[in-house]
Amino acid sequence: PLVEHQTHMSDMAGRRIVQLEETVINRIAAGEVVVRPANALKELIENSLDAKSQRINVTVKAGGLKMLRIEDDGHGIRAEDLPI
Repeated sequence: PLVEHQTHMSDMAGRRIVQLEETVINRIAAGEVVVRPANALKELIENSLDAKSQRINVTVKAGGLKMLRIEDDGHGIRAEDLPI
Protein backbone atom coordinates (compact mmCIF):
# COMPACT_ATOMS: atom_id res chain seq x y z
CA PRO A 1 0.00 0.00 0.00
CA LEU A 2 1.07 3.53 -0.74
CA VAL A 3 0.73 5.99 2.15
CA GLU A 4 1.58 9.60 1.47
CA HIS A 5 1.50 12.67 3.65
CA GLN A 6 2.31 15.87 1.86
CA THR A 7 2.59 19.32 3.40
CA HIS A 8 2.95 22.61 1.62
CA MET A 9 4.84 24.66 4.19
CA SER A 10 8.40 23.99 5.27
CA ASP A 11 8.70 25.10 8.89
CA MET A 12 7.01 23.37 11.82
CA ALA A 13 6.86 25.41 15.03
CA GLY A 14 7.77 23.70 18.30
CA ARG A 15 7.51 19.99 17.60
CA ARG A 16 10.25 17.93 15.99
CA ILE A 17 9.76 15.02 13.63
CA VAL A 18 12.05 12.02 13.98
CA GLN A 19 12.77 9.50 11.24
CA LEU A 20 11.48 5.98 11.90
CA GLU A 21 13.93 3.18 12.53
CA GLU A 22 14.95 1.18 9.46
CA THR A 23 13.19 -1.98 10.76
CA VAL A 24 9.90 -0.09 11.15
CA ILE A 25 10.25 1.42 7.66
CA ASN A 26 10.82 -2.05 6.21
CA ARG A 27 7.81 -3.48 8.05
CA ILE A 28 5.60 -0.68 6.75
CA ALA A 29 6.91 -1.20 3.21
CA ALA A 30 6.11 -4.91 3.51
CA GLY A 31 2.57 -4.12 4.68
CA GLU A 32 3.15 -5.64 8.11
CA VAL A 33 2.28 -2.59 10.21
CA VAL A 34 -0.79 -1.04 8.60
CA VAL A 35 -3.43 -3.63 9.38
CA ARG A 36 -6.43 -1.41 8.77
CA PRO A 37 -6.29 1.53 6.36
CA ALA A 38 -8.67 3.44 8.65
CA ASN A 39 -6.02 3.39 11.39
CA ALA A 40 -3.39 4.80 9.03
CA LEU A 41 -5.84 7.44 7.80
CA LYS A 42 -6.63 8.49 11.37
CA GLU A 43 -2.92 8.89 12.18
CA LEU A 44 -2.23 10.90 9.02
CA ILE A 45 -5.18 13.22 9.65
CA GLU A 46 -4.00 13.72 13.25
CA ASN A 47 -0.56 14.62 11.83
CA SER A 48 -2.21 17.19 9.57
CA LEU A 49 -4.11 18.69 12.47
CA ASP A 50 -0.96 18.78 14.61
CA ALA A 51 0.72 20.67 11.75
CA LYS A 52 -2.01 23.35 12.05
CA SER A 53 -3.54 22.53 8.67
CA GLN A 54 -6.46 24.63 7.50
CA ARG A 55 -7.14 22.39 4.49
CA ILE A 56 -6.90 18.58 4.34
CA ASN A 57 -7.57 16.65 1.12
CA VAL A 58 -7.90 12.84 1.31
CA THR A 59 -7.68 10.54 -1.73
CA VAL A 60 -8.42 6.83 -1.27
CA LYS A 61 -8.15 3.94 -3.75
CA ALA A 62 -9.62 0.49 -3.11
CA GLY A 63 -10.76 1.39 0.39
CA GLY A 64 -7.24 2.47 1.29
CA LEU A 65 -5.69 -0.88 0.39
CA LYS A 66 -4.02 0.45 -2.76
CA MET A 67 -3.47 4.08 -1.75
CA LEU A 68 -4.10 6.70 0.92
CA ARG A 69 -3.00 10.21 -0.01
CA ILE A 70 -3.29 13.04 2.48
CA GLU A 71 -2.49 16.54 1.26
CA ASP A 72 -2.60 19.49 3.64
CA ASP A 73 -1.44 23.07 4.02
CA GLY A 74 0.14 22.55 7.44
CA HIS A 75 3.70 23.15 8.54
CA GLY A 76 6.08 20.55 7.17
CA ILE A 77 9.28 18.89 8.26
CA ARG A 78 12.27 21.13 8.83
CA ALA A 79 15.22 20.21 6.61
CA GLU A 80 17.47 19.74 9.68
CA ASP A 81 15.01 17.25 11.21
CA LEU A 82 15.05 14.78 8.33
CA PRO A 83 17.90 15.16 5.84
CA ILE A 84 17.42 13.46 2.49
